[in-house]
Amino acid sequence: MKILLINNGKGWSGGQEHLKDLAVELRNNGVEVHFLVRGGTVNETRFTELGFTVHLMPYKHGWNTVKAVRNLISIMRRERFDIVSINREHDLPLTVLVYRLAFPFGRRGRLMMSYHLPTERQQPLLGAVDAVVCISEHVKTKLLQRMPAAAAKTTVLYYGIVVPPLPDGAKFTTDRPRRYLQGRPFPVIGMVGEFWKNQIELVEMLPLLRREFPDITVAFVGNNKDRALVEPLEARVRELGVEQHLVFTGLVPRERIGDVFYDMDLSVTTHRNEGFGIVHLESLAVGTPVVAYNEGGFVDIFKGEEVGVLVDGGTAEFAAATIDLLKDDVRRFTLGRAGYELVERRYSVQAMGRTYLQFYRQLLGIQSA
Repeated sequence: MKILLINNGKGWSGGQEHLKDLAVELRNNGVEVHFLVRGGTVNETRFTELGFTVHLMPYKHGWNTVKAVRNLISIMRRERFDIVSINREHDLPLTVLVYRLAFPFGRRGRLMMSYHLPTERQQPLLGAVDAVVCISEHVKTKLLQRMPAAAAKTTVLYYGIVVPPLPDGAKFTTDRPRRYLQGRPFPVIGMVGEFWKNQIELVEMLPLLRREFPDITVAFVGNNKDRALVEPLEARVRELGVEQHLVFTGLVPRERIGDVFYDMDLSVTTHRNEGFGIVHLESLAVGTPVVAYNEGGFVDIFKGEEVGVLVDGGTAEFAAATIDLLKDDVRRFTLGRAGYELVERRYSVQAMGRTYLQFYRQLLGIQSA
């Protein structure tokens, strides 16, 4: 089986991390995986370093349409992929156009569209693909509100992660040494993600949290170089006088993310429109339970599982849920242990690879062995 994964984004985030893990696992199962990415980006560098065949799309001040179309037609005809998977809605129209031009007398293989983020925009040419994949029920619901005709060919397939070893016993204590956020006393809570994800609500919550936990630390983990996003947060922190309680870590090396989550007594998020949230799997995988609003794609993770707290309401209810869980060591540690078991059971990269491979085979009409 030969698959092309298309993602012409210029940055690297959870969606790209998912594609990387999926591609590696598919390769481990004998699938030949290619990427189509924007040249000169981190995507080109990282996927090439992993040993995948990477095809480049021209980009300069917008799409050079004629050159892009010719280039992509040539790739499609030469490689003759069994599956072509589009992973950004912006790439859908061009890919469908090229696929039709490359195979005007009958297509080779199958064309599919994967949605990693919720969208309510009209999706031109979505009817031309053979299958649609959404990464959560939330993403699926948002899409079908705009494109109800796609319901029959839409499937939800979840992310998976590399599951680390079982957390050591020290994780389930309040006085353990911190591995990354060194010197910070109990409690440490944190939010991982880009700075457009409603971090301001967590800042506003800090005075409420400090009433019960005067030594609390809130860690914001992510790239804080976009000053337009970060400066309003910093200004509000100063206005509230909580500078010593909030840490901006900046980008954390990938190999240290597990240490950051290990340090947290709770992983929290005030973002309400997440597509899925790999960070929540990473948190649970080191035994750190999650507090989040009962909205967004990550709700699927917690449905029927006791691994965190989903909050209905607003800032006051969220702060109360966080405080209650920080005060209850037994419950918090029980949730943490259950979180690791859940990830190991349901959200490993091996489970994800098997699920996607079965989906691809069904799409191609291949009988399972």
